[in-house]
Amino acid sequence: MTAIRDRYIDTIRALAIVRVIVYHALNLGWLTIVFPSMGIMFALAGSLMAASMEKSGLVTVGRRLRRLLPSLWVLGAVAVSVMLIHGWTADDRTSPTDPRMLFWIIPLNSPPANDWGQEFVGVLWYISTYLWFVLLSPVLLPLFRRLPVVMLALPFLLVYLFSLNSYGMSDEITGPITDLCSYLACWLLGFAHHDGTLRRLRWRLVVPVALAAFVVGGWLAWTNRAESNFDLTADPMANTYWSFAFVLLLLRWQPKMSSPSRIPVLDRLVSLLNARAVTIYLWHNPGIFFAGLLLAEVGLDTAPVSDAVLLLGTLLWTLAAVLLFGWIEDLAARRRPRLLPIGGETRRVSAPAADAGDPSDQGGQGDQGDQGRELDQRGRHSARR
Repeated sequence: MTAIRDRYIDTIRALAIVRVIVYHALNLGWLTIVFPSMGIMFALAGSLMAASMEKSGLVTVGRRLRRLLPSLWVLGAVAVSVMLIHGWTADDRTSPTDPRMLFWIIPLNSPPANDWGQEFVGVLWYISTYLWFVLLSPVLLPLFRRLPVVMLALPFLLVYLFSLNSYGMSDEITGPITDLCSYLACWLLGFAHHDGTLRRLRWRLVVPVALAAFVVGGWLAWTNRAESNFDLTADPMANTYWSFAFVLLLLRWQPKMSSPSRIPVLDRLVSLLNARAVTIYLWHNPGIFFAGLLLAEVGLDTAPVSDAVLLLGTLLWTLAAVLLFGWIEDLAARRRPRLLPIGGETRRVSAPAADAGDPSDQGGQGDQGDQGRELDQRGRHSARR
């Protein structure tokens, strides 16, 4: 049975994935302002979660786990092997016998890693946050439908409170909580997208609300520019406001869309990015790391040549990962494995909520198909992400 697809949703999700790769490879923090990919991805995931729960109830939680975890387990097997090969022992600041290694099985938080494993672990903050949203959605969805304004206001209050005080908790606890709070508003907008609430809102309400959130988020980003350098991932409060405003406008717009289907190559690329989003998200960052090592080895690690070569190397690595491991997404979603899934869907140019995507549903086939806080390559974020 062919899937009915929403090409607008497919396209913005594909753009979000490409933006994540470019941001990580070239360390362009300002891209988080131009296109806040992670807020968009959480919103699309929230929309699909609401659609699936409406159809299947609590069974949806198990399906999301089934689709997401196998790809993670393969990454974990490779990452742990690389760390052990490079001498990961109990003498390191982290240990292969650390009980937190269980997070490689159920990623409720980031698992431990040595220096060789950080580039594998760094992207898992998103998988962890997504998993928590999935587990909480059976409670969040009815609460949102009963008290939508209160629930949308809650993330802004929580992010503010955690910006004031850690309340005696370690970074390992406050970090994931801050991620959850920062993107909760986007996840809830995904609920509103599925329910049709956003489409019913008048533009004379949507535009002032979005503009106000942009102003607050922009002012916070400007105020903290010395610390964040306009990278919203370094400023949770600015990120919360800015991502909320961007997602609100993006999902309220919902245009009819026949392009890129008019351009076959672009159309196939969009299909591939959607069908292999989990694999691309999990594997692109190790590609950046190893491509960087290779550039340093051959003496091409000086800009501007290095940036272009690094991005090219990352894309080639990611393509190789798609060919080697992408089929796992098909098996996890109980689809026929394909090497390069670049076609075969029935397009839909309208924009119903049920086809929004998430990290575990990039095949876009309702409950038959399954995708990936921005990973900073340097500084404070490198250790966390």
